[in-house]
Amino acid sequence: MTKVKYAGKLHEPIKYFSIHSHEFWEVVYYTQGNGFVDIAGETVPFSEGDVFVIPPLTEHSDRAENGFQNYHYEFEDSAFPFRHLLKFHDSENNDFLSVTEILYREYQLKRGNYREIVDNLYNILFCYIVSFVKEKPSNRYVAFAIDEIIANFSNPNYNFSETQAKIPLNEDYFRRLFERETGYTPLQRLSMTRIEHAKRLLHLRSRSGLSVQEIAWMCGFKDSLYFSRVFRNITGTAPKDWT
Repeated sequence: MTKVKYAGKLHEPIKYFSIHSHEFWEVVYYTQGNGFVDIAGETVPFSEGDVFVIPPLTEHSDRAENGFQNYHYEFEDSAFPFRHLLKFHDSENNDFLSVTEILYREYQLKRGNYREIVDNLYNILFCYIVSFVKEKPSNRYVAFAIDEIIANFSNPNYNFSETQAKIPLNEDYFRRLFERETGYTPLQRLSMTRIEHAKRLLHLRSRSGLSVQEIAWMCGFKDSLYFSRVFRNITGTAPKDWT
């Protein structure tokens, strides 16, 4: 059964959405408007590009004097690591919005294998949520590098040296700076991001039918043997045994 229970969109601006709640987690991406969400006794402002992740059965309403629009989807995931309301802003490239738009379209089209497509898109958004809600590094170059890693980790042709070349700092100095801010080197962060995505795809393998080799490629690894070695080093388990 797919984790995404519903995906919708407000096609026309509205000024008020009355108080309501959902059985499952809800993600709301505001694509237009400046207003407020009244939720669990609090009033939280929103603007274009803000994302709210709302826990199940939490009453909330939306309002904006000049109207607002959004994408929204509901999901059920026992492995979701948070238990409270989350709010964050999308990246400068609107990466979260890009994937959300595709998820909405695929959910509505309902192709023959739409459940697998939607679940894989959900997994990408899950990775974005985990990344965005963590505290941003204080150094702008470190924050830039992390955004680049998140945007490119699934590309097998991506190499962090491409990002390093855009940063006007000595490579050794930047590596130490990155490690001081995050606890990891840039390459370690890239590998961990790829493996976290792989873990979720492997968990869905019984339904998606993807091979370990296909998952390796989708997570940015050209060589499935190297993928297996990195996966085992980080998790202590071979990819084929991950459940």
